[in-house]
Amino acid sequence: LLDITLPDGSGLDILRRVQGRNIPTIMLTARADETLVTFTGDPSTDAPRLAHRRFLRARVALESALSSCLPLSLPPRPPAMPLARLSAGLFAPSPSQQSCDGAIEFIEARNRAEQVRAALRWLKARIVRDDIALGETALLARDVEPYRAFVEEVAAEFGMPVYFGEGGILVANPAIAALLNFLAVPLQDFPRRRVIDAWRSPYADWSAQGIETGDAERLDAAARWGQVIAGREQWGDTLARLTRASPRADDADDDAAPLVAPTGAAASALSKKFQAFAARLTPPARATMRDYTAWIEALIGDDPDQLTRYAHESDLSLRMVARARAAAETDERDVAALREFKNVLRALVFAETVLNRAREITFADFWMELRGAVEAASYRVPPPEGTETVLVASTLSARGLSFRAVALIGLSEGEFPRTTLEDPFLPDADRAALGLTPRLTGDELTFFYEAVTRAREQLLLTRSYLADDGQPWEPSPYWEHVLELVDAKPVRSDLLPPEDAASLPELLAAAPLSPAEAQSCEGEEERRLAVRHGAAVLAARTAAAARGPFEGDLAALRARLTRDYAPARPWSASRLETFGNCPFAFFAAYALDLEPRPPAEAGYDVRQLGTMYHAVLEMLYRDAPDPTNLDALLGALPAVARHVFDAAPETYGFRPTALWRQQRAELEHILVDTLRALAEASDGWRPREFELAFDSLVLRGDNGDEIRLRGYIDRVDVNTEGKLRVVDYKAGASTISKNDLDDGKRLQLALYALALRDALGKGEPIAGMYWHIGAAKASSLKLEKYPGGIDAALAKATAHAWSHASRVAQGDFAPRPPDGGCPSWCPAAAFCWRYKAKK
Repeated sequence: LLDITLPDGSGLDILRRVQGRNIPTIMLTARADETLVTFTGDPSTDAPRLAHRRFLRARVALESALSSCLPLSLPPRPPAMPLARLSAGLFAPSPSQQSCDGAIEFIEARNRAEQVRAALRWLKARIVRDDIALGETALLARDVEPYRAFVEEVAAEFGMPVYFGEGGILVANPAIAALLNFLAVPLQDFPRRRVIDAWRSPYADWSAQGIETGDAERLDAAARWGQVIAGREQWGDTLARLTRASPRADDADDDAAPLVAPTGAAASALSKKFQAFAARLTPPARATMRDYTAWIEALIGDDPDQLTRYAHESDLSLRMVARARAAAETDERDVAALREFKNVLRALVFAETVLNRAREITFADFWMELRGAVEAASYRVPPPEGTETVLVASTLSARGLSFRAVALIGLSEGEFPRTTLEDPFLPDADRAALGLTPRLTGDELTFFYEAVTRAREQLLLTRSYLADDGQPWEPSPYWEHVLELVDAKPVRSDLLPPEDAASLPELLAAAPLSPAEAQSCEGEEERRLAVRHGAAVLAARTAAAARGPFEGDLAALRARLTRDYAPARPWSASRLETFGNCPFAFFAAYALDLEPRPPAEAGYDVRQLGTMYHAVLEMLYRDAPDPTNLDALLGALPAVARHVFDAAPETYGFRPTALWRQQRAELEHILVDTLRALAEASDGWRPREFELAFDSLVLRGDNGDEIRLRGYIDRVDVNTEGKLRVVDYKAGASTISKNDLDDGKRLQLALYALALRDALGKGEPIAGMYWHIGAAKASSLKLEKYPGGIDAALAKATAHAWSHASRVAQGDFAPRPPDGGCPSWCPAAAFCWRYKAKK
């Protein structure tokens, strides 16, 4: 204890003399005649404890600055309480294990998220069971930021109001992230992803530009159809083409169906909205810092609680503050962040004014300054008025505070103590010679000592035993040290007894219900029923086998499915094959009408490639005087390929890359190879029909029911006896074998042969093959070589078609990943819980 009496005004001078020596000081002024400064430690000992070294350095520095002041020792008090005994033994020379009487607990969790959940659950237990006030509890960490999102989520679930002692990182706030995305859109020349995100953002009101709910999805569909990567020119070209296009037809060939996109007047209206959006987000090419700041503030809009300008139609701002205030759960957080963002803008203007650097700069230069300032800034959310909260703070921010119960998280290796390295350019020896504070001071010991001693009655220590990448994470040496001092043992948070659940979701996860129990919970409040239902769904979907109402069994919708797939509604072979490969993929694609959403890329995709191949081969064989004359076909190929490839980007909706000319030559070379190989495989056959449509193939079941099929047959060959062969072109290289027909995964070829005979009455098919254009060879599955002959192949395909159709009507959509893994283009790939990527 130092008793310091200072003459008027001398306190500030002394503080200047000890500044930079890690001394926890306050700004002393002439307001106080006498000041007491307290330190932890015993000044009478020659060997201070490791945990007190930081305090010793501060005391020595202050004694040196005030040579007339000598420290006084306060009378010691015996450490009777368990936490007091722990404080006395921390980092002491000869510690001995003490009984903690349940006041100190240890929990090991799998990861940071579960660590936060366990710590907040423990604090809630102290509040509920031990009658500790919210304001008497704290959640501490060496660094709060890695845990902030988990704390916000779990605290909301547990119904525990929390207050963060540290400001949040400004750039990580959702409202600020959305605003920065808006500003980056023109800088990156309107990239598709950023544009769609801007239209969808809940933080922006685009009504002044005419943008309405659903427009973002329509614009996204247009961008995917036109393969928009970036650039106002690409956007304009795509929307103009869609304006001229006709609405999508109900194509009988599902494989060739394009993505749904607005056309005609809808595309024209969308184009006008995009132009208004682009004009609003495009900043001046050159301006001063002050002008750019004013432009951004006008874009953000004012606080509606302070002004009433939003009633005016002339307001062209995005009304971001008003949008933020509309979300009751996050309004204070986001409004605080937007206010700090405006402070950052004004600081940039102030710096420009002070330095007399007012000059015009480009928006790119302004963006660099702004981005750097925002990344370095933080913001604080004011504590709720009149409400006690659990303090969430770093160990440094909580120094000097005291709580009845404290949970200290993050006691894993490298996290606490934080790893500190010597400066490679200025080692500590050189720093000492220059009179600078060394970097390797060992202060982490003191920080841990201060964190542990914040608790007066109960203390929880937690750690993760798995790192973010799933690798084992060793405990902190401080964790091991405290375990040596007390008689408590760590427990795992993996298994939660129902009596320790801190929320309804935890209770139901600890004791999940069966689907039947979940559906029979009548009379409970809506939220409880919804959570019980969710727990039952989770239990079903984590089971090894897929079965039950939560695993694609939609028998309850049988009446609806029977109506939607009535005999009058035609099927396609590709839909039946989709069901044969995975029933849930069929449900996602055709019952839910979902489509795969791959990222837009320039160039053609596999489906467009197949369509181009089909078009070239159809025109080539159809217009040839003698389709069996290989030399004539090869001679006509360049002109036909040129005709198809010239129109391909416009016709099939892709954006050619700089390699398009080279790709055309490569595709033509592939077609040459496939023509040669196909001619060799067609000895005795003559091409006769191309893209032959049918829509009335009727398959009758044993019970008298029937289903109707439709489709396009790529090619029909005829031999000298008038017998027919079906050829189905494939652009992909995946092999097709007998097993694919046996398993009901490849039905198209056999069903097309059946349609050729029964629906079209063209004659008797005696052969059929899949032809892989790129590989220039046929698959191993040939109808004439199927065991039992072509009649057996047709019967097998008919049986599978009936089975697939009846299972659809019965609502049997259980997910069944293919043996080789699921295709990335499956419409359910983003959310299917059984999805397995191809190896």
